[in-house]
Amino acid sequence: MAETTECVFIFANSPLSTVQRDELLAIGGARIEIIQSRDNVGLGSAYNEILRRAGRYGGDAVLLVDQDSTLRPQVVRLLADLMVELAAAGQRVAAVGVQPIGARHTKPAFKDVRIFPRPGREGTTRFRAADFVISSGSLVSIAAYHVVGPFRDDFFIDAADIEWCFRAWHRGFSCWVARDARMEHRLGRGSISLPLLGLKLSVQPPNRLYTYVRNQFRMLAMRHVPLRWKAKMVPYIGFQAIVYALTGRRRCYALTAIGRGAWDGLRTMSASAQPPGLPQFGDQAAPEPPGNTAEP
Repeated sequence: MAETTECVFIFANSPLSTVQRDELLAIGGARIEIIQSRDNVGLGSAYNEILRRAGRYGGDAVLLVDQDSTLRPQVVRLLADLMVELAAAGQRVAAVGVQPIGARHTKPAFKDVRIFPRPGREGTTRFRAADFVISSGSLVSIAAYHVVGPFRDDFFIDAADIEWCFRAWHRGFSCWVARDARMEHRLGRGSISLPLLGLKLSVQPPNRLYTYVRNQFRMLAMRHVPLRWKAKMVPYIGFQAIVYALTGRRRCYALTAIGRGAWDGLRTMSASAQPPGLPQFGDQAAPEPPGNTAEP
């Protein structure tokens, strides 16, 4: 990817060894700058720091990529070309994102990330307007970022991209998905299949369930988030809780995380942004890579 960009920022939310730093800096093809954080500050803070630095360097757009995604170099050019094309057609583009698909040829199997088309906006076979794009694999306009504002660092991880894109639409910008720009994205730790309903839910650890539910409930008080989205997510979270209760592993931890997330979201939905302190749950054996998506 370094060969298709002018500058690469690597935000390390965990310590890098000297060997890892040397390997990253030796990639070549572009100027590489490593931003080392002493603590895990979450994706919102990481994205904001990267976008601020890119703006100071005179960049026009930033491609955000998380470590749980596999992005081909040609996809970068597809996104950049589409952003230029849409702007030339008179669109105020905030972000252009990939068409995410579940990781192939892996075990366990991963579900595809769902895209929600923007009502009332027509697309083509190559692109379509979307309520939001997932942050990983998205090309974000720096000019739009200055108007829309920063990603919410108090969200820490889940739904930061959803809230930001809804805010962008509210302020007159638009978000688009490039249908030909496919990117493998590993959502959670696998998936739960529900053949009778024709559905798949991703398997998420308790800390991710907590932030996902908490942030969705916090968005209930946000006027820029459409009512149709709020009406959809509340029963959907209830449905997920039932599925985890009946089929999930270590269901006690999952249900505790969902309930705690709903309560914390409701009691803080009118509060100003706060530091992203997260509760600890019992089932935290394996660390979770920092991904950000629409739904578990």
